[in-house]
Formats: sequence, structure tokens, C-alpha cells
Amino acid sequence: MDHSVKLTREQLLNTLYGTSYNMDGSVVKDTETIRNYTIEVIDKKVHLKTFNIPVQILVENEWCDIESVVSDEDLSLIYSTFQEVHLDSEIILDTDDPTGISVRSRERVRDLSNLISEAGIDLPREFTWVDGASETSGVIILPQDDYDKVFIATDPDEDGNPLIVFIEQKTEKNQERPYFVKEKGKTYIYVDHFSGGGGTQSSPYIVEDEKDLYNVRSNLGAYYTQTKDIIMTSYQTGSGFAPIANFTGYYDGAGYDIKDLYINRSQSNVGLFGEQKGGTIKRVRLVNVNIVSNGSMVGALVGKSDGDVEDCAVISGTVKNEGSSADHTGGLVGYQNAGRILRSYSHADVMSSGNNCGGFVGTVNGGSVSQCFSTGSVTDLTVAKNASSHGGFVGSGTSIYSCYYNLTKQGGVAKGRGNALNEADMKKASSYSFDYQNFWYIGDYKVNKGYPENRKFIKYRKGKGTSNDPFLIYNQFDLEQVRHFADKHFRMENDIILNYPKSGSGWLPIGMGMSNYNNGWWANVFEGTFDGNNKAIGNLYIYRRSASNVGLFYELSSYAIIKNLIIIDVDMEVGNESGIVVGKMSSYSKLLNVSVKMFNAFNYKVFAKAGNGNGSGGMVGTMNDGTTIENCLFDAPMQQHSGYFGGIVGTTNRAALISKCTVSGIFDQVSGYMGGIVGNIPYIPYYSKSSQSIKIQDCVVHANMANASNSSGIIGGIHCRKEQYYNSNTTGQSGVWGVTISRVIITGYARASTLSYWTWDYTYGETPSSGYFIGEWILDNSFYDRNKTSAGSYNTLEAKYTPEIRHSSTYGAYDFVNIWAFDEKNREGDPVLIKHIPPKLPILGFRNEIGLYYTDEAGNILRYLEYGTLVAGSTSEAYPVWVQNNADFPVKDMKVWVDPPTVKPGITVQLSLSNNPFVPVDEIPFPGTIPIGDARQFYIRFLSEVTVTEGGTFDMKAKASPA
Repeated sequence: MDHSVKLTREQLLNTLYGTSYNMDGSVVKDTETIRNYTIEVIDKKVHLKTFNIPVQILVENEWCDIESVVSDEDLSLIYSTFQEVHLDSEIILDTDDPTGISVRSRERVRDLSNLISEAGIDLPREFTWVDGASETSGVIILPQDDYDKVFIATDPDEDGNPLIVFIEQKTEKNQERPYFVKEKGKTYIYVDHFSGGGGTQSSPYIVEDEKDLYNVRSNLGAYYTQTKDIIMTSYQTGSGFAPIANFTGYYDGAGYDIKDLYINRSQSNVGLFGEQKGGTIKRVRLVNVNIVSNGSMVGALVGKSDGDVEDCAVISGTVKNEGSSADHTGGLVGYQNAGRILRSYSHADVMSSGNNCGGFVGTVNGGSVSQCFSTGSVTDLTVAKNASSHGGFVGSGTSIYSCYYNLTKQGGVAKGRGNALNEADMKKASSYSFDYQNFWYIGDYKVNKGYPENRKFIKYRKGKGTSNDPFLIYNQFDLEQVRHFADKHFRMENDIILNYPKSGSGWLPIGMGMSNYNNGWWANVFEGTFDGNNKAIGNLYIYRRSASNVGLFYELSSYAIIKNLIIIDVDMEVGNESGIVVGKMSSYSKLLNVSVKMFNAFNYKVFAKAGNGNGSGGMVGTMNDGTTIENCLFDAPMQQHSGYFGGIVGTTNRAALISKCTVSGIFDQVSGYMGGIVGNIPYIPYYSKSSQSIKIQDCVVHANMANASNSSGIIGGIHCRKEQYYNSNTTGQSGVWGVTISRVIITGYARASTLSYWTWDYTYGETPSSGYFIGEWILDNSFYDRNKTSAGSYNTLEAKYTPEIRHSSTYGAYDFVNIWAFDEKNREGDPVLIKHIPPKLPILGFRNEIGLYYTDEAGNILRYLEYGTLVAGSTSEAYPVWVQNNADFPVKDMKVWVDPPTVKPGITVQLSLSNNPFVPVDEIPFPGTIPIGDARQFYIRFLSEVTVTEGGTFDMKAKASPA
């Protein structure tokens, strides 16, 4: 209708009278004429937005914006008559069909208001009831995050009454629905889902058996993840499994097998997925396939592909296509029309009587294929052996990069594009231009028969990857594998000293993706728990100045945790929003009991960006809402070249907690703004200030920032400006609100101020007055050493002279029993956190390469030297050990030996001064004088006459005399 013409009063009333209600308060089907909500389908999801007042009216079978068709004088009538209080939310349903779905307030749900009151909810706020979606999963988004109680109402029982159910906040990744999450000032309620998932990116449908796999065709655009090996026992006769046609979604096989796939179809587009029209298929393993067809475009995984295929494999089986239409046949994919195929392989034998047949892909008409290989035979089934375009890797096509095929299986005759290798060369790492550091592995015949194996398919030796039974990490390879199982849980069992060459980009941060490529689908961010188990990672090398979110980890997903980890001796040059441990912490993720230290050599240079919300840190690049860093230590030198830098974190957003952390080391600065704890806290508009709640408590900064002219004791910079209010033409301040600093001590040197350096954006003119943009801050029982640090021009901590800093009377509100202490030995009497006082070392102590001791002064075990499993008759690898003089004086005549009675029967412990050759001796003497703090190296290995299934200990002895 013409929306410039308003409804008359009579037309309006006739429209409104058309709405009828059932006795339970719901609208009678097909009678609804006025809505307090909008409904639309976005990205194949039904989106409902609710309001307290009507927003749409049905006119001539068209839902119209109510203000566009109702006069101003009639709007008040409409609003007063149809107002529904506390109906303010957004609902996203996991369906693309809005038929029969409507919304009402709690007042129109039978007895609900009374039930809410009886449940002890005296002043209920937002509540939305959705009709017609009881079998559909979804999320309800409430406009605030300060609700005292979060609840849902069940479907009405046989008497028509619902039940009130209080729900808990989400605390773990795979928590069963319903639950709620508070994030970015809103509350998200996740309601019950079907078959373990909602088909969304964050909650994919779970595929764990044949039925689930078959039902993928029921929602072709959804997200799926496989959680178990699947054996296709139900589809072994007749036509077998029906290919999944027109798939546009995302399927993650997660490295699990699909075994015995049998398809026997007289049609085109044949494969597990007959036709892929976009989306992504990844980490799928097909074992013992039997594909039979007489049509066009046939492959074990995909018949015709217009999407992405990544990290997939056909482990064994045959693909046979014979008949008059049998063109475009491949081991993995029949016909690639668009998209890319990456890091995949096929061992299937391929047979065809048609044209365009390849061991891996039949035809590449568009898109690209890279880093792939095939080993199976390719057979021409024609009698005359005259089918055209048969190749060992591809039948026909271009845009094929770093791909290989088995020349031996083709009778020694090179066929088609791709690099032809004989059988022996197919099992040599040097034959391929593959990235073995991050994505491929080769060298063990038991792994993929000696051919290159995609690392996503190599499982951990021990553990299941669950919170109760995590994957166990013993060596560098195990650590590298974490990036391929980023949704699992891990625990380190050994110190790991990385041996990357100091060239190129170095370590690829866990979660950074495929050579800096993130496809947006989970993006490989870490979602689980990484428990360092108080073990260390040494010699981390990264050179990625232009990249963001750089660190050992790229990003922690919501609720992910890194804990009990030590990082020693890094060589890193990084860009914006980066940190040694992790680049970015998403909502509610945690960093607990993590230390970064220097032992031998430490190089950390930061090249962050300038401006609001940018910065890099000693440990973390960016903290987002609800994140926590607790009991963490940064004790190392660094050099800042630009932007903002913080000793713990670069940028802290909104609600975040930094607690019980220590910052030490010599910090140099070329340019930028430096803070002892935080680099930058971004400004936010005044109207959003309630969402900001940053707490820094029980922290101490010993760092020497004397060479950093723009350095502050706690925060590097506050970036402020004046800007327009939201939905307003007036201007007002934007600031940093709701920051609490409690029991923070600055004992080190800072040049600019004790609290923060302030920068001002002159976009709207005007210079702020002193302290104008610290809004509602609390500075509680926090001090700085005025002999070392300038107070600065703005709000500041309380000044104390050095003797006062080192006197207990200053700290009445501090816990000097459990948290704080004075350290005479290491800090000249300055206050320190008890947890970060270095342990007392043995006078002659045994340690590893990165300075970690196996026992403390009293002989208590701190760590083990892990040798793995020993089989009867085997000799272990030799490991280096150092014995160090920790006495206050030089020593001489030092020697080490093994105490034989402490060694288990069947095991022999051997010592040697060198590794190559290893010359066994019972005792190793070290001639000359050993200065204070100096160490000597030797090697230990084991000979085993029995198979060792459990670890054991033995005593190493050391002796020396004062020099």
C-alpha cells in the first residue's frame, strides 16, 4: 500500500479487531494483525526483535512499520492499548522457517506472573515467550547484564501451567543447555538444542553415527562436527549410501574415520557429498571406500565441488566409474569448479572408462589445488585403452601447486599435471615442498605407510583430550600438535626446549590458522585448557613484526584457560595486540599461574600501533570482557618501539581482572607509551560506562623503566576524546570509567607518572582539565616509591619514601601472611608477592638447559627428566644435565655420580661428559675451580633389561670443596 497515506480511525479499528486470542493467551492462528516484535530471516536463522510497544501492523496482507501507516494522534491509542511491559529482547532461532512463530509477554502466559512471584522473583524484568518454536533451539538476548536471577519457563504441562527453572551461568566449553552468558553488556540465554548442537558456528550439530551423517542432508547450510569414528554398516547393499546433494554448509570430520562407505549409483555427482555448493569440508578421513557409478563427476569425498576442501584424506579403497557418461572421476574429488582443495591426499585406486580421470581429482575447472598428493593407480577401463586425459594426480586442469603422485603405480609413465615421484621418493621429506613444522609429518613407516601425513590426523599417544583425561605433551612435536586439536584439553609432562632455527617467521602461534589464513569457521582459536603442569617451554622464537595477536597462542576463545606454565628465554619481535603467552583473550578466558622469565638470553621487541585500543604486553596482547590474569609473573628485559606496551597486558577492555601479578626487568623504549602493568585502557562513551569494570589488585611493579621517557607505573596511556553522544547532536566526554586499583605497589623506576600517561584526541577540539577523564576510579591503598618515580600531573598513587616502602606500617590493609612478604635477599627489602619469591637452591644443584632444577635445597623433587617408555633391551636417548655451583664461594674438585642402590633392578644409569661419542663412566670429575654461579654439563642415559611401564627415580650425587 501507499505508506504516505495514513489509516483512518475506522480502518485502524477494523484492523485491530481482527486479532483473536486463545484462552492461554496465544494468538489464534492466522489472526494476528499487530505485533510488538519484528521477524525476519537472516543467514538462514529466524531473528525476532521484541519491543514494549507495537511496531508493526498488518495492512492489506503486508506487515508495515506502524509509524508509517498510523497517524500521530492514533499512535497513543495503539501504544496504551497494546503495550506489553518488559518485552525487550532479541531471539535467534535455529531455523529458517518463521511459519507459526509469534511472541507474547509474560502477562499473556497463563499463571506465569504468579509462578514468577512464587519463585521468589519480586521484581521481574525482561521476559519473552515464543510460541511455535518449542522444538527449535536458539538464543535469547536480553539488553542488560546485571540480572540477579536468570530463568526460563518450560512448556505448559497438561493443565496449561509452565514451570519456572533457574539456570546457571556457563562455566565450561561443552556445558549442556540451558545456560546463560554475560557478554558486552548483555545476557545471552542458550536454550535446549537438538542432537548435541544447534547447527550454528558456535554450536554445531553433532555427527556420531550413520543416522546423524545421513541427516546432514536435512539442513544443508548448517555447521556439523563429527565426534566419533563411523562405520557404515547399514549401507552395504543395493545402491548403498545416497550422496548428500547441494551441500552449502560446514562439515568438520575432526580427524575421525568414516569407514566402509559404499555407493553404487547410476547418476552424476557421486561421493559422500554429491555436490558441494560453497561452504567448507575439512578433516574428513574415508577408510575402505567402494564407489561405483556410471555418471559424470564422481569422487570418494565430493562428486562436484564449488567450495573449500581442507585437510581430508581417502585412506584406502576404490573409485570406479564405467559407462557412456563416466567423465570427471577422481580419488578424492571428481570435478572442482570453484574454491580450493588444500593439504589433502588419496590412496584410492581409480578406474574409469570416461575422460578426465585422476588419482586425486578428475577435473580442475576452477579454483585451485595445493599441497596434495595421491598414491593410487589410475586405470583406463576402455577396451582400446584410449580414454583421454587420464593422469596420476589430475585428469585435466590447471592451478595445481605443490602436488604429487606415485609414478610407480602408473607403470613408470608420467601422466598429466603434478610432480611424478617413484615409490621410494614418495616417502622422502625432501621430495615435497610441504610445511613439516606445522602441517605435515614424515619419517615413521607406521604413520601413513611412510608417506606424508597431515598432522590433523595424528592423535596423541596418551589422553583423550577431555578435561578429566587431557592429551599429554612430552616433546616439541606434541606441543606443535595442539594447534590441530584446539578444542581439546592438554597437560605438559616434560619441559620442552624448542629448537627452531633463528630465521624466517619462527613459531606459528597456536590458533593463527593456515599460514596466516583464517577461514572464519572457528578460525582455529584455542578453546580448551592448557595446563603447563609447572613445566617450561624454552627458546621460543617468533619474528612477526607486521602480524597481530602474536604469542605462543594466537587467541583464547571464551572460557579457555592457560595455567601453570613457565616460558623461559624468548627471541621475539612482534606487532600489535601481541604478548609472549597469548595475543588475544576472548570473554571469560583465563591466564593463571603463568611466568615469563630470562635465564640465558632474552630478546623481546614490540612494534604496536598507536591509538585507542591498541597495545602489546609482556604476557598478553588484549584482554576482553570478563577475562582474568592471576598469579602471573613477567621477569625479563624488553624493548618498545611504538604504540602502547604493558608489563602484563597491552590493552584491557571493559570488565577484566588482573590480580597477584609481578612485573620485573629492564624496559627500554624507542617510542610510544609504557605502563608497568597495562599498556592502554580504551576510552568508552559516557552512556556505556556501566559496562566497564577493570580491577587491578595485589600487584607489584619492580621494573626499571628509567630509559623509557613515556613510562608510567601502572598504565601506559589513557586515550581520551570528546565526541557526540549516541543518537544525539550534542557532544560530551568519553572516558575510562569504573577502574579499581587496590594494593598495588610501584618499587621500580618510571619517568612520566605513577598511574598513567594521558593522551588527547582533538577531533572535537577542547583540551581536558587535569584528571577530567578519570571517571569514577578507585585508588585504594596503592603506593609508589617517590625516590624512583615521578608522580605525574593527573590522579596518582600515594607517595612513600624508600624506607616507608620497605616498612610494614605502610601496609595495614595488606595480607602479609598469605600474599605479601618483604624480600631482603632478592629485593633489598622491597615488598614482593610470596608466590614469586625464587626458591632456595641446592648448594650444588642439578638443572636443565633453561635453569630449572630437579630438586630444591631440601631435596624435594621439583621436576623429572622424562625419557618416555623403555622397552626391554633398549638404550634411551642421552639427555644433557648441568650441575651448578650455587654456593657463596668458588668450589674445586667437583664430581658427580649415581647412587647405585637407588636405581631400580633391570635399569642401568650411565654418565658421560659427551654425547657423541657417549663414553660411559661411573663418576665424572670436573677439574679446576668452579666460580660462583657457574655450571658444568654432562649427559645421562638408561639401559633397560626390562620393559618400563611406570616412572622411577634414582639419586644423583655431587661433591665439591671450597676453592
